[in-house]
Amino acid sequence: MLLRRAMAAVALVAVGCGGEADVLERAETSSPSTSAPATTITVPVEAPAPEPDGPVVVELRIERRATVGTDGFDQVVRDTLADPRGWAQAGFEIRATDDAPHVVVVAEGPEVDALCAPYDTGGRFSCQIGPVVALNADRWREATDTWPGTLEEYRQMLVNHEVGHLLGRHHARPACEEPGGPAAVMYQQSAGVEGCLPNPWPLPWEIACAARHDEPIAPPYEPDATATCGPADVDA
Repeated sequence: MLLRRAMAAVALVAVGCGGEADVLERAETSSPSTSAPATTITVPVEAPAPEPDGPVVVELRIERRATVGTDGFDQVVRDTLADPRGWAQAGFEIRATDDAPHVVVVAEGPEVDALCAPYDTGGRFSCQIGPVVALNADRWREATDTWPGTLEEYRQMLVNHEVGHLLGRHHARPACEEPGGPAAVMYQQSAGVEGCLPNPWPLPWEIACAARHDEPIAPPYEPDATATCGPADVDA
């Protein structure tokens, strides 16, 4: 199906949610800003119309605005988005370009709060809103107390969750299809995994839903957004 395009050639404005509490549709934060001049790098993401039967191209750049404890941020984002276990399975081609209309930022809590408004990220959450994915530097450095996996897995989950929002995906329910199974990457795993296994990659049903390409790229502020596709809506 053709994806509705919202090729917002907007700068760093509005963003959306971070894999956590239900009060947020996309968000995360940290300590007083130790921000430094943005180091702009780039990763795969753009949104012009795809060729028939071709991938949806998404262009994005990466900005490391918090420098303490965030070394290698850009490479982790690149590697995660290029991993064959990720959203590429759903027909998205994420590309790095210097003039990309979308951006993934790691920043301290106060800056993330400003980028994510009107979402209330409370100095703790991350978010996606419009063309911006804003990741909380404290969460990037330390994950959360309720995260049972490794820090590497947490960072992969955070990137896939928030970029998943950029690709039009909403929060998943239930956390996992069966107790003890892997949690959906679009479930808010930062707040806990509800008896599921921590999981940084989209599940097969999440890939099948995303492959429909029936949601707009870079959705704006959507406080009441809900998922339109779940495990019961795709073939087993």
